[in-house]
Amino acid sequence: MKSQRAIALTLLLVLLLGVLWGAISSAKAQSGTQGDPVDLIQIKNLVDPVQADYLVDRLGSASSDGAQAVIIEIDTPGGVDVDLEKLIEAMADAEVPMICWIAPRGAQAAGVGTFIVAACDQTYMSGESSLGPAVPVNLALPDGAPYGEIRARLDRFIPVGRPEDPIWVERSVSTAEAVAEAMVEGEASTLDGLLQHLDGQEIGDGRVLETFDEDSGSLSATIRFQGMGLLDRLLHTVTNPNIAYLLLLAALFGLIFELYNPGIGFDGILGVLALALALYGLGALPTSWPAVLLVVAGVCAFLLDLQIGALGIFTIGGAGAVVGGGALLFRGAASELLVTPWTIAAALASTILFFVSVMTAALRVRLRRPVSGADSPVGTVGVAKTDIAPEGTVITKGALWRARTMEMGIEAGAKVKIMATEGLVLLVEPMHEHEDADQS
Repeated sequence: MKSQRAIALTLLLVLLLGVLWGAISSAKAQSGTQGDPVDLIQIKNLVDPVQADYLVDRLGSASSDGAQAVIIEIDTPGGVDVDLEKLIEAMADAEVPMICWIAPRGAQAAGVGTFIVAACDQTYMSGESSLGPAVPVNLALPDGAPYGEIRARLDRFIPVGRPEDPIWVERSVSTAEAVAEAMVEGEASTLDGLLQHLDGQEIGDGRVLETFDEDSGSLSATIRFQGMGLLDRLLHTVTNPNIAYLLLLAALFGLIFELYNPGIGFDGILGVLALALALYGLGALPTSWPAVLLVVAGVCAFLLDLQIGALGIFTIGGAGAVVGGGALLFRGAASELLVTPWTIAAALASTILFFVSVMTAALRVRLRRPVSGADSPVGTVGVAKTDIAPEGTVITKGALWRARTMEMGIEAGAKVKIMATEGLVLLVEPMHEHEDADQS
């Protein structure tokens, strides 16, 4: 028995040593000639101040972190409210060579992206990609700056040896055209291919890059992916026009659902968080706030028909408001900032599904569930949120309820006393002056 255990332990030790040796060998093969690491920074989608600051920060620390070069992978239609002078100044002050790579296949570098490309020491493009146009610099202002101003700003950044009058200032150029006209250094559709192109090149202050080992056919430099932090990624994501629009609707859904379920629960918390993120995204974008109010009014119209218990004119009007508000949300900005028709269609379908299915079922459950014991509002004092004639809504113990009275009518804002319940409908009476004094 002991011998079998010793054999098993020996085999396990041999296996672990084999795995360790394989990992070491693999690391040596990947490191090749042990060149210094190369930092990879990704600039994706809309360039907002958060992403621009992230690029500035990473460029500032690349040299101190021992990087031999920085690759900036770009795929952007442009930016919104980016401090371009600060960004370009940071790139000019960078102490490491900068290589722009428009990737993956089919990517683009337009608007602010063209300025980043112009400030790089070298640029490569993946297949079927595009460079330009440089205008508008700010997608929130689609008219942008005049051609002469853009040319004057770009002249300071275009590396020596590039065409003096880049046609991608006013129009988009393909990979093939950019390579043929020497607007970029070459085509590279994969990261390995790019590093193979860069190996042995003298860039910037005369430093020769060591990125690929020809003998082993493998990379000789470690690639360090420089990603944004979790909070920065979240804030960058919600500045997407489609995401901001959907978050606004999600926030309204969560808050409405919470109102129909007394107490502060998970739905209410999610609704508040979604609202905070939506407001951040909308605040960072060129938002039409009347369009936001139109979306809110549309959702409230659905709510009115829910109270009536039938799909009617309010539902039709609400659907039109949700669609119209989404279409007008960023009216006046560049086309890249408009909410897509597919997103608007998904938003409308989600709204209809929420009210027809989720809210209808929630309302049925609420009406069937008796209220008793500590949760019972009977005997408490509430405030009429709407006129009660004979039905309306009342808020008591921090929750909104449907209410009915046998009196002539109760005005909104008046205090009421809850006398009894029918399901989850409260039977109320107006508070009289002497009762109000007793309560106080």
